[in-house]
Amino acid sequence: VKRYGIEGSESIVVLLDQLVFEAAQYGVTDIVAGLSHRGRLGILTSLFEYPKDEVLRKLRGGSEFSDGSPHTGDMVVDLAKSATLNYPGIDSPINVDILCNACHLDSGMPIGMGKSRTKDINIARAKNNQNHTIGDHVLPVSLHVGYTTPASHTRTTRYASDIAKFVDIPIIHVNGDYPEELARAARTAVAYRQKFRKDVVIDVWTFRKRGHNELDEPSFTQPAMYKRINSRKSIPAMYEGKLIESGELTREKADKVRKQWLESLNIAFADSFSCNPVDPTRPPGWSKLGAPHEYPTEEATGVNTNELSNIGVKSVTTSESVTVHPRIERFHIKPRLKKLQEGAGLDWATAEALAFGSLLAEGYNVRLSGQDVGRGTFSQRHAMLVCQETEKVYVPLNHMDADSQEQRMGKLEVVNSNLCEGAVVGFEYGVSVEDPFTLAIWEAQFGDFYNNSQTMFDGYIVSGETKWGQQNGLVLLLPHGFDGGGPDHSSCRLERHLQLSNDPVDGHTDAMPNIYVTYPTTPAQFFHLLRRQVKRNFRKPLIVAAPKTMLRLASATSALNEMSPGTCFKPVLDDPTTRDPHSVKRVMVVSGKLYYDLAKLKNENPLGEHVAIVRVEELTPFPRRELFHVLSRYDNATDFVWVQEEPRNAGAYAFAAPRIKSMLPQHATLRYVGRSEHAATCSGVETQQAAEHVQLTTEAFDGLRGLVADLVIDSIATQHEKQHDKPASVISASVSHRWASRAVYAAHSSDH
Repeated sequence: VKRYGIEGSESIVVLLDQLVFEAAQYGVTDIVAGLSHRGRLGILTSLFEYPKDEVLRKLRGGSEFSDGSPHTGDMVVDLAKSATLNYPGIDSPINVDILCNACHLDSGMPIGMGKSRTKDINIARAKNNQNHTIGDHVLPVSLHVGYTTPASHTRTTRYASDIAKFVDIPIIHVNGDYPEELARAARTAVAYRQKFRKDVVIDVWTFRKRGHNELDEPSFTQPAMYKRINSRKSIPAMYEGKLIESGELTREKADKVRKQWLESLNIAFADSFSCNPVDPTRPPGWSKLGAPHEYPTEEATGVNTNELSNIGVKSVTTSESVTVHPRIERFHIKPRLKKLQEGAGLDWATAEALAFGSLLAEGYNVRLSGQDVGRGTFSQRHAMLVCQETEKVYVPLNHMDADSQEQRMGKLEVVNSNLCEGAVVGFEYGVSVEDPFTLAIWEAQFGDFYNNSQTMFDGYIVSGETKWGQQNGLVLLLPHGFDGGGPDHSSCRLERHLQLSNDPVDGHTDAMPNIYVTYPTTPAQFFHLLRRQVKRNFRKPLIVAAPKTMLRLASATSALNEMSPGTCFKPVLDDPTTRDPHSVKRVMVVSGKLYYDLAKLKNENPLGEHVAIVRVEELTPFPRRELFHVLSRYDNATDFVWVQEEPRNAGAYAFAAPRIKSMLPQHATLRYVGRSEHAATCSGVETQQAAEHVQLTTEAFDGLRGLVADLVIDSIATQHEKQHDKPASVISASVSHRWASRAVYAAHSSDH
């Protein structure tokens, strides 16, 4: 059995036990622990009280979750269940939060940091302690000796912990052959951390008895080293011999302890055939939320317009001691105040500020991180203002006044993080997992940059709930759009995110998919998305194809009343310029900013009234019912087109096409209009990209005259039928449309 035993590093259990014990003595109440594959099962069962019968059930091929659980589980070496430990003489128990880990264990480090910091902040808030300081242990275990790859091939330093020297973190080196020395290292490390409130590293010099697992042979590549390893006694055997020799332990006592442990394992093995595991407990706060089982209805997320107007004013109001840059005053503050007074023409940054401010007023916390998020990649946000005299940072939304003493105001945390996307996204995921009532947002400088955090997306964000039952509500803003930015600054890879969705192609179930992927086209829609994310009674990750050129597009603005009470996010937006749905012959289905280019051409086209442009704002879960309700209005339409600016092998087409085709009238097809397949995201030659754009938008309106001629013929045939009281000689193309035959959608269309 591949159990990834701890042989060769058994003293790590002593180290961890002493660390937890020492921390408890200092009054520490919570620990976040990330465990390795090697020795995980032994550590979980012997130290963190993971039920042995559940571990053996898993080793036998069973699930770590209770019978009937929807969760699919993980490998045995990735088991995790938090524990509450009690030590003699210490009144308060200590909670150990063991991380759910994807197989690349290093990916768990930033997640653990995000969780631990959020725990610390929530503890400080609960105590109303403004002077609370955070601190963390870092504990790498060096496997220099006894690994299938020589250390000289894996790093350029002697110790794995040498990286800590870069930030002047003290390193305690200790030989794993001496358990008592490991205990002393743990005491020293905890005392240092508590005294100086700084990080400390313990580097344990130990080895691995086996290869990658019990079925692997490490001597294939390191014969000399493993000849020495196999000739020595184990660490427990050496320590046992030392204690017996010193008289501190008798052989009979040692044999008795060993026998008791083996008996407990035999009992656990027998119990493993009938045990029903207890599902892991969720962090505090999650008990107030539910697990989504059915497709939810859209709840109103609007706010009183007077309140929104006040929040908007506060978002650009500074103290007298802050000198704002004159360009920000001219192009950001004054225009926002003017638009708020008019109640119309609100841009994306304003809508975002209104969403943030209204959530803060309701007691939610908002955390925004990413490269240059304070000002925004495109200088649109300015959520934090820097005094031009003192360089003091001022966050206006954190200075809103509460309406009453009872009102608890949330806090907006704006973090200009670096471009280590994998670590930053992991940190924010940890925040979101720990606290469901903090709106955690990561914004990529450009949507393409999320590539560097693909491990976090695949292993945690989109699959964590399915594997571990671990919900998260992380929001990922990924600027997207083909506007001359070249192949590395244009696409957030919508196709990849949609491929990660488990939304069923045929719509056979109403079960909730694992993620939300949206491409909103108005600031009001964006406002409702952000508020909806924390107002719902469950959490799902939200991926937003965020705007670039739409940030300052005059036609891509919203009125204040679009965010008023009773309003909500709309997964599908119908064409607002359609006067007579029966005269529409072509329906264009589009997602994202391309809508505005098509709408402009429609307005300029003399036959534009026969075209309807329908926007799919939410791609997964795919809005089947809402889209069916809109499309079925155009009962004379015979031409249905999906239009996108991305290449055919990218964008949302491959995901949306089969879902749309399943709801179209009988004999109707869905045509594709857009760029052909590209290996790169797009061209880096601006003139080529512009020519492709003109070509695809022009193609979207090609052949319209013929469709309108068909409509005229249909009309004449209908009049002929009425006048002569007999069937028309010309059969209308729309006769074959049988919208009502799509019962799975039609049955619910009246709800919308």
